[in-house]
Amino acid sequence: MHKITVFLLFLISISTLSAQEVTKNTAKPWAYWWWPGSAVNETDLATNLKTYADAGFGGMHIIPIYGVKGEEDKFIPYMSDRWLEILDFTVKEARKNGMQIDMSLGTGWPFGGAELTKNEGAKMANFEKVNGKYQLKLTNTGQKVKRAAPGGEGLVLDHFSTEAAETYFSLFGKAFKKKNYGVRAFYNDSYEVSRANWTNDFVEKFKELRGYDIAEHYDVLALDSATTEKEQRIWADYNQTLHDLLLSTFTKTYTDFTHSFGKFARNEAHGSPANILDLYGLSDVPETEFFGSKQYDIPGYRQDEDYEPSRFGTPTEYVMKMASSPAHILGKPLVSSETATWNANHFKGALSQIKPLIDESFVAGVNHVFYHGVPYSPPSAEFPGWLFYASTNFNQNSHFFKELPLLNRYIEVCQTRLQQSTPDNDVLILLPFSDLWHSVGTKSKMHMVDVHNITNGGIFSKELLSLLDDLKAAGISYDFISDSQLYDLDVVAENQSYLRIKNGLAKYKAVVIPKSVHMKKETASRLKFFHEAKVPVVFEKALPSKSFGYQDFDKRDTELKAMLSAMAEQVSKSPLTTLNAFNVGGEELGQLGLDFVRKINAKGQKEYFVSNLSVNTIDQNVWLNTTAESFGVFSPLTEDSGVLKAIDQKEGKSLIPFYLEPGQSVFFVAGGGSIEGWVWHKTSEELEIKGEWQVDFLEGNPEKPVSYVTSELSSWTNAPDTKAQYFDGYAKYSIDFSLSKLSGNAAVLSLGDVRETAKVLLNGVDLGTAWSLPFEINVPKGNLKAENHLEIVVRNTSANRIRLLDKEGVPWKKFYDINFVDITYTPFDASKWAPVSSGLLGPVKLSFE
Repeated sequence: MHKITVFLLFLISISTLSAQEVTKNTAKPWAYWWWPGSAVNETDLATNLKTYADAGFGGMHIIPIYGVKGEEDKFIPYMSDRWLEILDFTVKEARKNGMQIDMSLGTGWPFGGAELTKNEGAKMANFEKVNGKYQLKLTNTGQKVKRAAPGGEGLVLDHFSTEAAETYFSLFGKAFKKKNYGVRAFYNDSYEVSRANWTNDFVEKFKELRGYDIAEHYDVLALDSATTEKEQRIWADYNQTLHDLLLSTFTKTYTDFTHSFGKFARNEAHGSPANILDLYGLSDVPETEFFGSKQYDIPGYRQDEDYEPSRFGTPTEYVMKMASSPAHILGKPLVSSETATWNANHFKGALSQIKPLIDESFVAGVNHVFYHGVPYSPPSAEFPGWLFYASTNFNQNSHFFKELPLLNRYIEVCQTRLQQSTPDNDVLILLPFSDLWHSVGTKSKMHMVDVHNITNGGIFSKELLSLLDDLKAAGISYDFISDSQLYDLDVVAENQSYLRIKNGLAKYKAVVIPKSVHMKKETASRLKFFHEAKVPVVFEKALPSKSFGYQDFDKRDTELKAMLSAMAEQVSKSPLTTLNAFNVGGEELGQLGLDFVRKINAKGQKEYFVSNLSVNTIDQNVWLNTTAESFGVFSPLTEDSGVLKAIDQKEGKSLIPFYLEPGQSVFFVAGGGSIEGWVWHKTSEELEIKGEWQVDFLEGNPEKPVSYVTSELSSWTNAPDTKAQYFDGYAKYSIDFSLSKLSGNAAVLSLGDVRETAKVLLNGVDLGTAWSLPFEINVPKGNLKAENHLEIVVRNTSANRIRLLDKEGVPWKKFYDINFVDITYTPFDASKWAPVSSGLLGPVKLSFE
């Protein structure tokens, strides 16, 4: 097969958000900021904002929710004059602290409220047989806004009606026309609209879009499954119409409204009965979601034992790429993520459990992290303060808040680089929505593209997942693309040897079509255009054989087959083999089980972010798919930097020495870096520090236990003083040890199992705090003496303290609506929890370089 390298180009769509508007505080993490009952005041808001700014937050996202019982006199009705006054104060106060503010266009979720009548509320169609013929029975779903705040209660919006959307947004338009409050962005939460599958003018819109009368086929829509050709094609048209309406009547109206006030449109499109790639494509900041707990292979990583993957799903980078791909394709500089939702049960989450999911998000294209989240809580509120029902809590009452600036700094360092570079992925994957839509959906007969069990069916079939897993294992990077986005591509030849980008940021070498039966004629036409321009278009296993939809399908089938026949030689049983034949090879990083994202920085240099989420330490020379005599190396955790010399270069690749332990991450820049050489902290000789450990409890609650001495490191809940079973705070572990021949050498101090963070002082010198896996601290040369004094100050979670509160029946769960639930969505009760491990469990070892 003739080898030729080609690049696909994307013309950049006009977006409110430009690369120049990506600011320093955008690189810092932001957070969902729930306002219970909007019972906020200027004094406490100022205190909280100063606290969050000092901790390293870049901004907050206001979401009013249900209130706290006993605080009713402080509730502020949503969008009232007083609420808008508070909003104005908050925006200005945030600005004083170097922060910015986003806001949801509504309370709770999804969009809706008291201003909507039944005519504008969400609707559902049922089909009843009357006198032998099916008739439409259209009713309101009756769904109300979930987790609504005072003043925000009411019916959920009909997302398929332009009139309803305009009515809803007019409430905000009136307020912002009087004063354009300085929020940065408006926000739309994930599509959690239940059973809504119709709108008042659906029949008219369907005929306009599809060319025939759906009312003549109500018998088909009454079915629970589609088995015949006719049934499948009518259902395809129905699903396509839901997509078209959601795109044009709601998403476009929302984005246009947002732009009319100079704001950015943040949008969580997942959950929608649509090809969410197109919905995300209309947003300025596409937002995905990292929901749930997962078991990483990193030694020592703990998945929450109560999380139910079979019920809630397992987070995956494939889901996150649904948001990042349109951003890459259409030139949007920011991709945000609702991050760490239910990462662990309340009061149990640790920073070491959060960093790997942050790394996976970065690899998937996210570069604008929003924590989920920060409940507004007045400083006067007793522990645990005001809380939101879904973890993780990142506010000032969180047990890890004093150490949170370390994670915040890590994110800022990474996102500064990731936001100032553009994607450099290899391949485009055309997602097979055309096949999916020729069937009846599983949720109220719709195909809802959610983030929970998305990999257990739906668009991510077993066959597609197998292909994506193969690409990942081969180190081939990719983005997803929709049928309509193919027309945002352009192809330009340069020097008659390859095709490259024109007026765009992203470039790709090939398009892969997963095994599909159905394809739109317009899609086939565009793919034929690419093929004729010598762009590799690879069909997995077979060419599609059927056109999309019902109208004139026999004629369109014939036209489709004729159009695709020219690409018959592009069918491949093994897309990987065909891609390699077209000189589209993967990165060895991926083949070694490493996760990475490759980008191009402002200087035109290739830049890699690499994270080792595997069980293996990678210690070998590695080929990178770029040529450079040297590579800048930067550790985002320690912020050390240096330069590695390439060992060899050939065929567009460079060989470099590489070392990365499980849980660690690193940046490489081709041709960049400081003048200092880079040295991997590789060790050989190892020494375990044993002896009598003095354990002293420091600050904490509810009571400080008595100090004790132990020669066996274990959870301090096993301490002689039973008060340690409920202690929430800090304890200092101290030991003296001697060294003979190795004193003065550089070393790595491994702390083993830490619950949950550990500040290390060696001979009075603060060496830093270990908060992520692996729990290691670099010991610079000269710090180790013949006689040494080591202190390790450990912070645990607040789980044991909340155990005591629930055992004693303290009434801290005092919230309206859902009140407070655990990770299984059952009423929260920690009284029967076993003591949660706390402290330094070890073993503690010195490894010498």
